[in-house]
Amino acid sequence: MLRPQLSIRRSTIFICTLTTVFYFNFLSPIFVRKAQAQNVFERIGQMFNGSRAEGNASGRSRGGATRSQCSQINSNNLIALVSNNNGGLTTQDYPQFWFYLPFGGNSQSPPAKFRLLDEQKKSVLTKPLLFSLSEKKGIVSISLPSTEKPLLIGKKYHWYFKIACVNTQGSNTNISVNGWIQRVGASPKLVAQIKQTAYQHQYIPYAENNIWYETVSQLAQNRVANQQDWANLLSFFKLEEFVNSPVYELKLQK
Repeated sequence: MLRPQLSIRRSTIFICTLTTVFYFNFLSPIFVRKAQAQNVFERIGQMFNGSRAEGNASGRSRGGATRSQCSQINSNNLIALVSNNNGGLTTQDYPQFWFYLPFGGNSQSPPAKFRLLDEQKKSVLTKPLLFSLSEKKGIVSISLPSTEKPLLIGKKYHWYFKIACVNTQGSNTNISVNGWIQRVGASPKLVAQIKQTAYQHQYIPYAENNIWYETVSQLAQNRVANQQDWANLLSFFKLEEFVNSPVYELKLQK
């Protein structure tokens, strides 16, 4: 009788051990992902709430036009998706910039204008870039064209983004935002992290390395797979209503 009892006991121990291993292996990735997502959100929050370092740039302030001036504008005016200090880092020579556009345009709408200056207040662009507005309000992006000079590592740049709305009298009212961007070299650590990370989650190593502009771009491009972090980002700007809305890339006028 002793041998069968030992056999049963060994089987029970084996099953319990196997079950424990199974649950650990199955659940640990879930816990890791949750912890990782929480850490990423904290890192993005730290970048967003960084102290102001560049004068009185108004990257996050809402444009000056009021509803009485431009009937198309609602309570939210033009917003740049930048951090509290209106600055941020990029590793790209031709980065993307992200904004909330408070109204849509049509074929008759004036274009949005983008300017880029260096620290000596000299224009980096051959001429201001003009972009056609999207048909609907919402989250939009613009990209620097490769026909312009690339951003240089170690340099800071001051950008300006301006759009015009047409009021009930038919005249234009300009609203604008501006901010700073600095290009840095991608560290070997960041390069290695990106190579080891699936494309839809590559905003994570950028966030962990305090690279604001690529964090926003990667998250916006993969917002469906990372809806909660996308919602968390938009919540900083009180734009949660656009979590499930499409984003638009403004086209450069030639």
